[in-house]
Formats: sequence, C-alpha cells, structure tokens
Amino acid sequence: MLEIDLRAPTIPLDQRVWRLFPGEGYRFLDTFKEQNVGFLDLPGLVLPAGPLSEVNPDDLIDRVAFSQAIKDAVGKVGSAGAALLNFEEYRQSRRTTHRGSIRQAIINFYQEAQVNDLVVLPEPVFNKNIWIGQFDSNQVFQSAYQKRYDDILIPSRSIKWIGQYQEKTVSNDLSWSLRQTHPFTLLQRSLHLEVFSLAFSSFVFGDHYVSTIFNASDDYLDADSALLGMASRLASSACVAMDHNRAGLSLDDILTIILSTPPIEYSCSQAIDIHSEGFNRYVSGKIVPLVISATIAALIGLSELSSSEEIAPHIAQFTVTNSSSNPDPACSAQVSEATKRILNVLGVDKTWKLCEAAKAAQARAGLRSSAQPRLTPQRRDPK
Repeated sequence: MLEIDLRAPTIPLDQRVWRLFPGEGYRFLDTFKEQNVGFLDLPGLVLPAGPLSEVNPDDLIDRVAFSQAIKDAVGKVGSAGAALLNFEEYRQSRRTTHRGSIRQAIINFYQEAQVNDLVVLPEPVFNKNIWIGQFDSNQVFQSAYQKRYDDILIPSRSIKWIGQYQEKTVSNDLSWSLRQTHPFTLLQRSLHLEVFSLAFSSFVFGDHYVSTIFNASDDYLDADSALLGMASRLASSACVAMDHNRAGLSLDDILTIILSTPPIEYSCSQAIDIHSEGFNRYVSGKIVPLVISATIAALIGLSELSSSEEIAPHIAQFTVTNSSSNPDPACSAQVSEATKRILNVLGVDKTWKLCEAAKAAQARAGLRSSAQPRLTPQRRDPK
C-alpha cells in the first residue's frame, strides 16, 4: 500500500508573524537559539499586573527608563551596583519617541503575541541565516542573561524554534525587513506566505495552496526540471478534470497535456532556488501545488519497488493523509483523487519510467517532496 502524508497544515487567516531582533550587536542570538527563549533587552523590568495595554502609558515608560538606567549602571559599576537603583527615583521620566516605541514592544511581546504565533529571528548578514519559531506558551517567566547582566532578571517567553534557513533563499523584501533594529514588531502581511513556506513547506492559507519540492545538492539537471514540469502539467490537468466533473484522464490526453498550456487559474506561480540545497516552491489558488507534491512523493515512494510489476497493487490501495495540525480532510481527499487519476492514466510502464527518473534525481540531486511517501505491505482481501 502506498500512503502519502501531505504534512500541509491549514493556517488560520488571523495567523500572526512577528520579527524579533536579538539585541544590539545580535548579542542575545545564541541564548535565544540554545535556550529556546526570547526576551527584550530590558534587564530588571518588572511588569505591572493586568493587561499591559490598559496600564497607564506613563507607568510603562517609567519602567523602560528604569531598565535603561540599569543597563547603563551595569557598564559603569557592575551588576551589584546596578541592583541598588531605586525604581521610585525614575517616576516622571522624560517621555521620548524611543521610549514610547519600547513601551509598544513590551505590549506586543508580553501581551499581544500569543501561543503558536510565528517569530522570525535574523542572524547577522555575514552568517547568512534566519530562524523561524513559534511561541509555545503564553506564560511569562524570569530568566537571566549572565554574560552581560549577571543575575539581574529579564521577563522572558518560551519559543520553539522550527528551523534555520539560509538567507539567500528568502526574498530581498524579507531580508531587508529583518534588519530593522526595533526589538519586536509585526511582520508585514505581504511577507507572511514566504515565512509560512519556510516554516511548513506545504500549507493551505485562505485561497492559497502552497507546496515545495527540495533538492539537497547542486547536481540539479534540466532533466529534474522537466520531471517537475511534467508533474505540474499532469496535476493541473487532473484538477481541471475533477472540477469539471470529467470521468478522468485518458492516454490520448497525455500528449495534449504536454503540449498545451493549462488554464491560468490552474497554473502555479513558482519560486526557485536550485543551487546547492535548493527548492521549487509552487503557489496557486487551486490544489495543484499539493497534487504536484503528492505526485512526486508517490513516484519516489514507488521507486523503492524492485520492478514495474509491483506497482499496480500499490496504486490500487493508494491513499493521501495529512498528519499536520489542523488538517483539511476534504482537501486531502481531493488531492488523493487527483493524484490517483494521474497514476492510473500513466499506467504501470510509464509510471515506472517516471519512478526511475525520480529515483535518479533523488540519488544525484537529493530530490524530495514536502509530502512524505510510505510503502506498507499490501492489504489482502478477505476470502
């Protein structure tokens, strides 16, 4: 039996993405990554009780001024001397634009950002990496950054890092956005799809369907591109047939599929970076990207068989599942139907040839789909 796990979450339309800057000179970067934590550079900050957005703005600004005084004192008299400062002496501190922006960052980080919100964390440009994580709790706890502030505590939050990504694989707009030194802000919505693509590889977001095919090395050939192009054309045609209630594809359709251009609404926009560890990312308003991902996964999975004769029973018991959080069963069923149509119309011999091409691309270029194939022993019909 061949099973394809789409691993494509349905992302809520109100999903938020935040940009967290790891302090002046990126000083907190290693602590954030190694301890799965995030905080603002506000040593000694004591958060008032109640919703922060309802606290008197002057009170929060006084607390910001007090924390800034602690930072200055640490550099002059050490943490022991800084600990002797009295907050009451910083009441009625000067209201500045900078302190006002830090006040808003406090509200955003400790109140507005909620569990499962995404966080993008930049490394220095010369490191060429960014990190994406998720808040995994709404709890605020105290931690210490001993490299600079010894045992002076800082309110902190737990962040589960999803992964590290090469900055060369992101757009210039996202890269430039991450260089703002404001400590914590919402990322503009125009960049959300790109962040979701990095974090989840495949997903459904409103009327967007997205999937990614990866290559793990730079030995990526035009033959690999042709294989993905074939999968894309087949996926488009299968989706068109389903949406127009056609019985299925026929062998006569294959040449037409190769030579014709699919309707624009069934075409995908494509982002490509195939140098070294690279990817092909597909985006569409139809399920076509997920069908591409499932088709490539199916070919890779079936390529584990020893001969073409073994294919037919696995296709007959083919299923698509979705182990991600918040899966859409209806979407999985549609992807399963479309992919099965493709495998059926190709037949055993043509499917096996594509399996051999996928196997060669996997061995040479590290080709893999964001969907995961799994072959299990075939079910036998009870007698």
